[in-house]
Amino acid sequence: MLDRETRKPIGADLIIPVAAGAYAIYYVLSVRSFPWQAQMSGMILAGLMLLLVLIYLARVAIGLRRGRYSMGFGDFFGAPASRASRAIFVGLIVAYIFAVPYLGFTLTTFAFLALSFHVAGARPVGRALLTAGLAALGGWFFFIVLLNTRFPKGPFEQLMGAIF
Repeated sequence: MLDRETRKPIGADLIIPVAAGAYAIYYVLSVRSFPWQAQMSGMILAGLMLLLVLIYLARVAIGLRRGRYSMGFGDFFGAPASRASRAIFVGLIVAYIFAVPYLGFTLTTFAFLALSFHVAGARPVGRALLTAGLAALGGWFFFIVLLNTRFPKGPFEQLMGAIF
């Protein structure tokens, strides 16, 4: 048996396989009203997914039993020095979700990108602002003008609608 420091923390590695298995089960349960062809292809893919997940979980169980793994999350949240910027970035994502209905797609995207670049330490600031502006304008042109996607309209979109 390995000591606690040498065992590999496996908890974070289980997130995607467990989510994939849960999704496969959900998919099988949700396609009951579909044509039989869709049901069969979904069942085959879900079955393969569940088989792979079960093989992986068996491998993890053997590793846990032999003491090679621990159920810890290790450095799942990253190095302690970068945790603050990661938390700020998650806060920016949440703020984007809440702000987009009021500010619209373009202004919210610009603000999100500009602040994200600042948190990431992008320098020079002028270039970061230019990149955020061009990306937001490119998104507006592609999604709203060309594809006519019904994204939330804010002051910028209303102004551009009045001009054009």
